[in-house]
Amino acid sequence: MPERATIKEVAKLANVSVATVSAVLNGNKYVSPELIRRVERAIKDLDYRPNLIARSLKLNSTNVIGLIFTNITSAIWPPLVRSVQQYSQNHSFDTVLSVTHENIELEKQALETMLARQVDGILIGPAAGNEHGHIHEAAKHVPLIAIDRLVPDIESVTMDNERAAYMATNHLIEHGRRRIGIISLPTTSSNSAARFMGYRRALEEHGLFDPALVREMDFFGQDAFDLAMNLLKTGHVDALLTTSQSTSIAALRAVNALGLRVPEEMALFCYDDAPWMEAVKPALSTVRQPIEDVAQLACDLLFGRLRGSAPTTENHILACHLILRESCGCGLRG
Repeated sequence: MPERATIKEVAKLANVSVATVSAVLNGNKYVSPELIRRVERAIKDLDYRPNLIARSLKLNSTNVIGLIFTNITSAIWPPLVRSVQQYSQNHSFDTVLSVTHENIELEKQALETMLARQVDGILIGPAAGNEHGHIHEAAKHVPLIAIDRLVPDIESVTMDNERAAYMATNHLIEHGRRRIGIISLPTTSSNSAARFMGYRRALEEHGLFDPALVREMDFFGQDAFDLAMNLLKTGHVDALLTTSQSTSIAALRAVNALGLRVPEEMALFCYDDAPWMEAVKPALSTVRQPIEDVAQLACDLLFGRLRGSAPTTENHILACHLILRESCGCGLRG
């Protein structure tokens, strides 16, 4: 393999000191335009690339943020990753992503890998469950912020899922629906548990809660369609609340398979405002999560920690919004 050019060779070709080359590369000291031109020409002629590993060891910083999330195919994660990457790039940081597929062991491995790579900070969307010791241990070594799900005693940015589901369920009740079923992600995760709590609270306040109308699918939606079909066939429901994009797709497929008219015979209120929800007919009412705001706040907190702010255990909760379209009964032609 050809040898890599060194900073000393760049300095020799440009007829400047190594310190001057370093100042040009880092932009941390004044260098005259003429010397900058000579250094940049030497870098180009030698095809010089800085040794980032050596630089990180010297500065005790890699300028890399680790992202550990559960399911990159979920509606919220692609825009969130995009927002975090843009924020990081604007601050001259790179990102490295690991996906855990809701597997605690993979999450532990991802954290170990991030620490071994000496990332400067970590944003983590934790896997479901109550096992958080490995997250607390990682937080002793680098700034760490949890996203989407609450981790006790770790600073977190979550969404007000309980209130969002409560408002969506109440909205269906206001439309005269009385047999409102739910297709939920596993309530072992804090965000899914909150959505179910909001749904249940709204129904209990009106004396309408029926546990027979509850269906809980797996995290990846593989059984969602069968659960939706079963609920529609046996539950005598007149409305469905879903708690993710995958459950929304399954519910719509089941409704169409049974030939039910939406919203006349079956009202639908979904979660995650994916673009296709407005394109279908009738357009789907849904809960919109503030993904970009979550990414912005999480990055603000993490980069604040990198600048020396003290860690906290606060859970920052952001409001979701109801997007009212036709499937819930709004705009229904009489």
